[in-house]
Amino acid sequence: MTMYNPAHPGELIRETIEGIREETSEKLSIEEVAKGLGTTRKTLSAIINGRQGVTPEMAIKLATGLGATPEFWLRTQEYYDLFQARKKVDTGSIRVFWRNAVAAL
Repeated sequence: MTMYNPAHPGELIRETIEGIREETSEKLSIEEVAKGLGTTRKTLSAIINGRQGVTPEMAIKLATGLGATPEFWLRTQEYYDLFQARKKVDTGSIRVFWRNAVAAL
């Protein structure tokens, strides 16, 4: 399934943090969330701002701290990365060796 312009996981993290702030009326800072996740403010900020992707290790931390599953966070990153790659990669000059190669696997 091809998604149209999927969100970077950082957008979802930002929305989740904002939701927590609204629900609890707590002024939760990025630094506090980063510390709670066992990472640095710099790393979390880079993910939230779309400059860095979610690693498997970070997916586990996000799942524990913010909810969902590690697989959710990794799939979200994968959909985003694949969409970005499809915009960049020109497959017009790729030689097709076997049309049913994927089906054979």
